[in-house]
Amino acid sequence: MKKFLIFSFLIILLSLSALGQSKIQITYMRWGDIREIEVERKIVDAFNQSQNKIFVNLESTAWGAYWQQLQNRIAAGNAPDVILMDGAYFIDLASKGVFKDITEWIRRDINLKNYYYDPEVCEWDGKIYAMIRDITLGGIMFYNKDIFDKYKIKYPDWSWDWNKWIEAAQKLTIDENKDGTPEIWGTYVPTWGEGGLYPIIWSAGGTVLSKDKKSCTIYSNPKSLEGLKFMYELRYKYKVCPSESFMQGLSDPFMTGNFATTLGISSFIVSYRKLPFRWGIAPIPSGPAGRFMSANQLSLAIYSKSKYPEAAWEFIKFATGPKGQEIMGKEHQAIPALKLKTRVYFDDPNIKSALTIFSLYEKGQLKSLEFTPSWLEWNNMLETTLGYAWQGKVDIEKAAKTAEDRVNKILQEAWKKLEK
Repeated sequence: MKKFLIFSFLIILLSLSALGQSKIQITYMRWGDIREIEVERKIVDAFNQSQNKIFVNLESTAWGAYWQQLQNRIAAGNAPDVILMDGAYFIDLASKGVFKDITEWIRRDINLKNYYYDPEVCEWDGKIYAMIRDITLGGIMFYNKDIFDKYKIKYPDWSWDWNKWIEAAQKLTIDENKDGTPEIWGTYVPTWGEGGLYPIIWSAGGTVLSKDKKSCTIYSNPKSLEGLKFMYELRYKYKVCPSESFMQGLSDPFMTGNFATTLGISSFIVSYRKLPFRWGIAPIPSGPAGRFMSANQLSLAIYSKSKYPEAAWEFIKFATGPKGQEIMGKEHQAIPALKLKTRVYFDDPNIKSALTIFSLYEKGQLKSLEFTPSWLEWNNMLETTLGYAWQGKVDIEKAAKTAEDRVNKILQEAWKKLEK
């Protein structure tokens, strides 16, 4: 009897071991804050529960650390099976053979007409290396309803242009104790690309890059310079927006409750939903050339050296399919790229108004971030050099001229390397 029990126990252990080994384990790596990772965990868990043969391990870290870790793991030949990609790095990595070519799998399994699809973050040299996942709108105006109500100012809407923006911001820049520093600021325009810089330049009628993306135009295009001057004057002429010296150490000014309006990106909404004050969403005010905002998209790619590319593809299909996209949309992590589920993101009274902003996508007024090789390098150089003007150390024309020259050197070298 004892021998029988021992034998039975061994059979059970072997069966459990075989069951555990029968599941292929793959790794999915992404960046994000705590809230974003909580939502991603729900997507991964839903996939794992639906599977008998595949198990996904989720790894995450902050934005900056993510790219350093990813580069190190690529160099070591042990990158994660599924990689969350941003256009800032896509061309550089795709051109080096980091991603698996999934062109045939896309054609076999997915109808891209059902998605809002930006080839800039998925395609390179005529092949598809990633599947589109979500959309982030840039240049959204967030406004503090409590401040507007207290000072009896109408909320921003589609009638707002730059003049109305300045007028309202002047009324809502309040120095209550008369010490020379406002307790409440009328507005804040981020000096980084999609948050505010690019949408302002575009709305002025300007461009960041030339059509072939091989040269910078923020100084040589007079309209681009006009947009930069508007941002500069908000700080130093109208004094309704703090200088960047004042902003140092303040990661998200809107969350302090001391700003009547700020520009930002739609992914901020995940954190804003629990703010202790009432807030709303409006489109960026119209500039001399109209109203333009950004639409950045993230994608999912498979590591070219993955041992289990088919399993990785199954997860990508789930994450970009109806179930994964619905979870992402309902939790307001990001706007689903799958058109069938896009509206799910906006099913919230406080966010619903942003759906009309999204309609600009079809009108061509939501623009991509013009990704190039070494995009992150030249974009950082652009923002850093212009920063001397935002801090009040040099005038905006000098900063723009210097920034354009520096960016052009980076672009020239980047394209030259790629064309070799």
